[in-house]
Amino acid sequence: MSSKLRVGVIGVGGIAANQHLPGWASLPDVEVVALADVAAERLDTVGDKFGIKERFTDYKDMVGLDLDVVDVCTPNRVHTPAVTAALSAGKHVICEKPLAVTTDEVRSMGELADAGGLKLMTAQHMRYTPAAQAVKKWIDAGGLGDVYHARVHAMRSNLIPIAPGFLNRKLSGGGPCMDIGVHALDLSLWLMGYPTPARVTGTSKTNFAKGTSIPGGWGEWDRDLVSVEDFAAGFVRFNNGATLVLETSWLGHQKEKEDMSCQLFGLDGGVKWPSAEFTEVTNGVLSQGSLTNPMAGPKPHHAELADFATCVRENLPSPVPWTETIRVIAILEAIYQSQESGREVAVRASDFPKLERKS
Repeated sequence: MSSKLRVGVIGVGGIAANQHLPGWASLPDVEVVALADVAAERLDTVGDKFGIKERFTDYKDMVGLDLDVVDVCTPNRVHTPAVTAALSAGKHVICEKPLAVTTDEVRSMGELADAGGLKLMTAQHMRYTPAAQAVKKWIDAGGLGDVYHARVHAMRSNLIPIAPGFLNRKLSGGGPCMDIGVHALDLSLWLMGYPTPARVTGTSKTNFAKGTSIPGGWGEWDRDLVSVEDFAAGFVRFNNGATLVLETSWLGHQKEKEDMSCQLFGLDGGVKWPSAEFTEVTNGVLSQGSLTNPMAGPKPHHAELADFATCVRENLPSPVPWTETIRVIAILEAIYQSQESGREVAVRASDFPKLERKS
């Protein structure tokens, strides 16, 4: 490995240009040396902006370069072939959420990474927000105790993405479930210690995305292209007896522009994210307060990239391993399956590998 980690980025759309590329540029021991994207004009625009000369319209050509890390920022359905190509070429991989839209794909990539001794991380940047870090430390110190229930929201009033990569199921694999629900669900399961899901009842609907009753806050979108839900909800039972309710949407009649939050109920206390408010009982006295992380730190997207670079350099466990991600995707997958079947869906514990515990 050279003095600087050599990174190649697949997909140079908004998340790469606005978050990942500036994040990599903020790390002195990292150099992005190559870009790949099917859109040649966008590839040149982003390449010129960041001074990256090596450019490819086929990522299969890029992964053969002398790279340490490949960063995948493509539409969801391209994640699996792009990640698989990079891992097969012997590269460590960080991939935007969701890692894949099916558990079979997550398992395939995870086992390929493990067999090659390679790091594979799902980019779940919300774990790196100051509030999430503060809440996690409080929980790990015993503030919550055993969690028996969680409420999880990823709800928007009129913020439907307008890019085809989100609206077309062939590209996205799903609507808000796979776009923003995956964020809130991953964060909640991480705070809960990643219990194993056992049964899921879910619903998914397209209420507004094909009509005009709710205007889009990000502009007009192609209604004819919409083949995903704009609302989904699920009730999850875990093997340890805990339960969780997930609600996620792009469009809906609510006061808040966006409600990205979770509330955890434990036997020793309760806590909310992102407000970081907590409640507990001490010596028979009810008390409430808020948690603060005094370390502001880098932007969450930048922090996740720095964490991955450290894990590659120092041969540490993946900060967000596929053994956790597969549980997130199993729940989202089961919500869709429950909608199709009209009944509760069993999630087999035998389908999940042992969690990779990090120090």
